[in-house]
Amino acid sequence: MLNIPRQKALIIIVFFAACATALAQRDSKQKFQADYDAKKVRFGYFLGVTATNYGVRYNNYFLTPANTKYFSVNSPKTFGLKMGGLINFNMNSQFDFRILPTVAIYARSLDINNGEEEIKQNDKAWFELPFLLKYKSLRRGNYRMYMFAGPRFSFETNALNLAQKSKLNNLYTTRTSDLSIEYGAGLEVFQRFFKLAPEITFNHGLSNLIDPSSLNTTTALGVIQKLNTHTVTVSILFE
Repeated sequence: MLNIPRQKALIIIVFFAACATALAQRDSKQKFQADYDAKKVRFGYFLGVTATNYGVRYNNYFLTPANTKYFSVNSPKTFGLKMGGLINFNMNSQFDFRILPTVAIYARSLDINNGEEEIKQNDKAWFELPFLLKYKSLRRGNYRMYMFAGPRFSFETNALNLAQKSKLNNLYTTRTSDLSIEYGAGLEVFQRFFKLAPEITFNHGLSNLIDPSSLNTTTALGVIQKLNTHTVTVSILFE
């Protein structure tokens, strides 16, 4: 008789422990923001780190004996930062349209070896405006994969570069605008009060950034036929 209360107590403890475990599991599998896609327009922001460089294509003059001044023009990868806003338009269950007004700081390096010194470009501030079509997978609990692609328009603000250009005496001058194609993928993670999404983005410039005023053999860019941008960005978005 003395053991019965102890058995009952043990049963009660096990029961409540099982209930607590079940509730905890149910809470961990709870679908946060189940009506997320019901809202047509959402806003957010993002932060990112970039690795970027120029794609360099030499012209015929570089290979001729007349070129005795410029031995190489290369562009190693450098790192930068970007941040901006996010406007997301929900089109249907599979597609979104996104606009991401962005401020980016790049330090693209153009190493010009003329046998005496190597000259590098300094940091530049750019305003970028990508227009992206986003494809979403089916949501699995609080996770969803997505892909995106679209054009990006970029404009140099000159906030960091005006003074440097005058110092270089137009030794090399690149264009202050760029058109590029952007694509990438990410993972949406739904939380109770917000959604975060780590993503990776690839960007390839379509515009030739060589300024026409530099197309002569007295400047370093005179040995280059085409100059394009290439950028990889790892960022995290919050909505």
